[in-house]
Amino acid sequence: MKTDGKVENIYYTLLYRRGSRHITVRVKADGKVKVSAPYGISKAAVERVIISNKEKLLHTIVKQQQAMHTYESGDTFLYDGTPYTLRLERGIHHGIRLQGPFLVVTYPGQVVAPLSVCHLIKELYREEACKRLAPLISYWAEHLQVPPPPFSVRDSKIRWGSCSAKGRLSFSLRCQALNDTQLSYLVLHEMAHLVHFNHSKEFHSLLFHYMSDYKQVQRSIFSLQQETQL
Repeated sequence: MKTDGKVENIYYTLLYRRGSRHITVRVKADGKVKVSAPYGISKAAVERVIISNKEKLLHTIVKQQQAMHTYESGDTFLYDGTPYTLRLERGIHHGIRLQGPFLVVTYPGQVVAPLSVCHLIKELYREEACKRLAPLISYWAEHLQVPPPPFSVRDSKIRWGSCSAKGRLSFSLRCQALNDTQLSYLVLHEMAHLVHFNHSKEFHSLLFHYMSDYKQVQRSIFSLQQETQL
């Protein structure tokens, strides 16, 4: 059951979940407030929690909204671990390319819609991520002594990567923003699930065996969660 509400100038979406034990308030990457609560909790109780955390929520909302991409010239995007500045140029066709420190998008006509720019960037990220992921999957398959699994690159906004029970890997196209070390760890993490399909002590021992500083690398990836939203 989902419902929308507003309290103290904070708009929120409330979702009742059967498995929830507590009221949880989160600010999403787009600055929207999402609340989950167990059945039986009143809307008034939820709003008391929001009000008690009002200042922190408002600060986070502003911070998230300021970090959102505008898809206009001057916007900055992480690509292969390096920041590139978006530059929009008139051209014959819609296109995108790297040129020095710039991510150049060309477009015909007088103006280009932000959604069109976003689409071009996502397709570039998807294509380049596939090229970088394939050799890493082969590399870690050899070291872990497992068959190279099939994989796909999707427009996932929550997870960087996942491994299904059938052994198929899925990666977010946002992983193109990661540098080589971060991307290698991401592949290692998901492929380690082919050996230990859990997050057990053995799983983490395996990560440590192949990448002793994996925790630091993992934290560096988490720190990019907001910056790499597309």
